[in-house]
Amino acid sequence: MLALRDMYQLLRWRLIALRYLGKLRSYFTSRPHSDVRTTVDERLATQGYDTGPTLSPEDLARIRTLYADRIAQVIPKPGGHPFVNLVGPEDLDPENPILRFAFSPAILDRAHDYFGGRFRFDSIQLLYSWPTEGKLLESQMWHRDYGDSKSLHCVAYVNEVLTPEHGPFGFVDRIDTRRIAASPFIRRISDEQFARELGDGVLRTFYGEAGESVFVDPANCYHYGSRCKVPRLAIFVTFNTDRPFVGPVPLIRNHARDVLRVARELRPDLSDAYLSRILGA
Repeated sequence: MLALRDMYQLLRWRLIALRYLGKLRSYFTSRPHSDVRTTVDERLATQGYDTGPTLSPEDLARIRTLYADRIAQVIPKPGGHPFVNLVGPEDLDPENPILRFAFSPAILDRAHDYFGGRFRFDSIQLLYSWPTEGKLLESQMWHRDYGDSKSLHCVAYVNEVLTPEHGPFGFVDRIDTRRIAASPFIRRISDEQFARELGDGVLRTFYGEAGESVFVDPANCYHYGSRCKVPRLAIFVTFNTDRPFVGPVPLIRNHARDVLRVARELRPDLSDAYLSRILGA
């Protein structure tokens, strides 16, 4: 029995179809909430990306100060993902600028409209990416995220990312993503293979000053990240539908009540029922 369960878990992370089966389990328990809070422009709706909000210099300075000690303690790993999330349960405070950013109308209300009100918080992260050399690792290769059939990242740089050495977020829009060969398996694609399949599609690279951000649907836009030659610090706020393939990250899943407490203070304009629903609390 244990061997069968292990085999299922392995296939679940490789076969896309098994993720859809998991999604069906919660189909009949979700409830629509589609009141419009912002205007979803055509580019985000049709192309899967758009310009995001900008963090203030004061918030950026506060973030750097809050996480300086944790950054100093990071020990890069030789394999796997070349980054680590610095946000933990101790950061669930309404005064934390990352939490304020994540629950701001410029992000949360935009997510509400992108998903037609049927969405969940997946993660709130501050990712520290370290320099790497040689063969590309995991997330440095072209891929889509398969936590859901529709997702939304807001990626905000805490330090400037103005050159390739800074490790910019690279992607193609959802229209050009359709050029990439479909597969029943989750793919990690080399630059050479990706270029052949993309043809004359457009590679997009998000360069930005500290504080600037971009919205991207990582489930529908092929992308890569963290190809750094110098350290990079970036906020990733991620949302999925209310029927995701994979549940939220442990910070949201295991501390939903604490996140809800913060959300109540930051968004008193939203009902407790609404906040509880999008946080799974």
